[in-house]
Amino acid sequence: MAAKSDDNSLPPGFGTRPWLVQGSRGDTLTFVDVSDLSLHETVVPEVRGKTCLGCMHGDWLLMLDESTADCFLLRISTNPRSKIQLPPLHQPLNFLSTIKMLESPDSPKCTILIASSPEVEEESYLLYCRPGEDEWTKLVSPFNDIHLSAFMCNYEGKIYSACSNLVVIDMVDGKIQLQRVGTIKDEEKYARGSGCYHVVESCGKLFLLWIEELGCFGNDGLLTAIDVFCLDLELMSWERVESIGSDRTFLISENYTFSCPSIEGVLQGNCVYLVWSSCDSERLYKFCLDDMTISFQQILPQPTKPWCRAFWTVPASIQSILPMEISAKPNSLLSTKLSKDILLNDLDEHIEDGPENSLCLWEHLPVDLLELIVSNLSLVDRIRFPTVCKAWSKVSNPIEQAKVWPWLMHISKQDGMCRLFDPLRGEEYNMQVSIFKTNEDRHIFRSSKDGWVFASAGIYGHDIFIINPFTEDIVEPPMFERRYHYNGVSFSSPNPMCPNCYFFGINSSLSGKFLNIHTWRHEETEWIEQHFEYDVPFPVGYNNPVMFCGKFYCLGRKGNLGAFDPTSNTWEILDKPEPIHAEMDLLEDDHRGREFCYLVDLEGELISVLLHNANEAPRVFKLDLTKMSWVEVEDIGGGALFLDHRTSYSVGSPDGGHGNRIYFPRYSVDRKPVFYDMDNKIYYPSFYGHIEPLNCAWVVPNLHKNESTSED
Repeated sequence: MAAKSDDNSLPPGFGTRPWLVQGSRGDTLTFVDVSDLSLHETVVPEVRGKTCLGCMHGDWLLMLDESTADCFLLRISTNPRSKIQLPPLHQPLNFLSTIKMLESPDSPKCTILIASSPEVEEESYLLYCRPGEDEWTKLVSPFNDIHLSAFMCNYEGKIYSACSNLVVIDMVDGKIQLQRVGTIKDEEKYARGSGCYHVVESCGKLFLLWIEELGCFGNDGLLTAIDVFCLDLELMSWERVESIGSDRTFLISENYTFSCPSIEGVLQGNCVYLVWSSCDSERLYKFCLDDMTISFQQILPQPTKPWCRAFWTVPASIQSILPMEISAKPNSLLSTKLSKDILLNDLDEHIEDGPENSLCLWEHLPVDLLELIVSNLSLVDRIRFPTVCKAWSKVSNPIEQAKVWPWLMHISKQDGMCRLFDPLRGEEYNMQVSIFKTNEDRHIFRSSKDGWVFASAGIYGHDIFIINPFTEDIVEPPMFERRYHYNGVSFSSPNPMCPNCYFFGINSSLSGKFLNIHTWRHEETEWIEQHFEYDVPFPVGYNNPVMFCGKFYCLGRKGNLGAFDPTSNTWEILDKPEPIHAEMDLLEDDHRGREFCYLVDLEGELISVLLHNANEAPRVFKLDLTKMSWVEVEDIGGGALFLDHRTSYSVGSPDGGHGNRIYFPRYSVDRKPVFYDMDNKIYYPSFYGHIEPLNCAWVVPNLHKNESTSED
């Protein structure tokens, strides 16, 4: 519940640090304190029936009455509030894009600029005015190849538009002038998929942020990656960087970006905070560049529409304050760091020998007792077990007998260090993998199966390989002809080094009317591609194909199935089971089209899971093979599912009461796994506020050394 004030008073602390503010066209502004996510509502009569177009220069809101075209600036941090009237604004909202202010209203140079929307307007133009003027002036861009839209930021009293070109916007002799500085080189521009750009000025440097979204589902998508570039003015090129500074934080909402000092207990350094409206709520995402993880919190209970977003208010006074001068509440949900007490254990760590007199007793334990001890150890402890002493190394096959389940493997830097999180034991380990130690190629996990990880390298992700990170065995298929763009990839054999192993990739258009299949065998020199076009669409879900009864089964976003038979090299969309969502608008506002769907083989049964949002439980279905129909179930017979859009797994009967759970690739700060408990119908520890590595995959540990000639 939000604390509400009817006396026009602002919440305590507002104006001293960054907050979020949102208007709903009523007479109330909602303030979000990002230090504890508390909500405060204040009645502001001036905003009744108005739309907030953005927040500029700290705490100035640009307000518009769409019915009367009344437009004005409103400063919300002063008492009484300051209001500056502007000329009537008649353009429809969908014709408008980014709004910027050239210097503050206290300056005679103050100018408000509004860029046209590239999605609606063919010509690129700016609308601008100064306080006191009677009308807006329209300035058409003189550059045919530049659209002045979302990529604008303030810097040293001017406005810069920077993406593919650098343009300076300044007021000269009372008129706005545009100066093209030059073209910016961007080697990775054509390697990017769906996502959005943001430009930020910070400490005299221009940064370009690319935030990748899985699926191009509007605001229902899954944010999967962030890349940060800094403009090298000498080379006029965007250069990739791993940090924005341990003392800086970037704040983003819509097309508005800010850089401010990190604030202990409120905003963590070297992090990017993004306001994002999902299908169930308004969320605040945090990208941590130190370890390349993402987390999100609910900030408003309902999603918002464009022009009704929550905007950052960043007091101009703190943007120049040194980081050590700022402090606030120490226990923020958004800025919590890992405790130093949580230690990472190396997989190659050995138990140190103690004094000989104490070791002597352990050496003479009977073999039967040692085997009983081993049977109750985790996989990692079994690896360490033979190193304790010579007698213990004689226990037969301790690793072979270990029961394994999926671990979450992720990398944050190109230093060869992989981290593995055991969700059932809540432990994390380090493991060096030599192929991931490079300064040239970026490695991205795409899928995994039976301990083997399907990964891509290079700017375009078309250089691919399949590696067992535990043994460093590797399979290197031919490179893709273009950038990696698959909905799912897999292979047929538990050992991809097997000569008969069949490799399979699939992708479809967003509408599902166009579908491509790519296949490869060891003796072939290139991937074979097949194209399909359908009147009845089959939009492929973002999940791994499942090898089941000799065929690759693929789950569509509607809940129906397609199957590829590697023996006959044929693909078909199955008539049965019938789609779970028979009628679904994939491109408009039907949120069911944006559900995340997963397919797994649970002990010989095909299981599909549809997941929408935090307010709804995952829907789980079993395929009845006799009737070829989906049957919704309330439990999975004591099994456990490990879901992710890259790869999903199942375990028939996990140890320690972990059954009837659906695990997600997230964990809490104190290393508790995030899962849905099907028995108690609850997310544990909770749906929000937990850490998810950006570059990760579920992997079942596999320490078997394989040979390319071996058959499975």
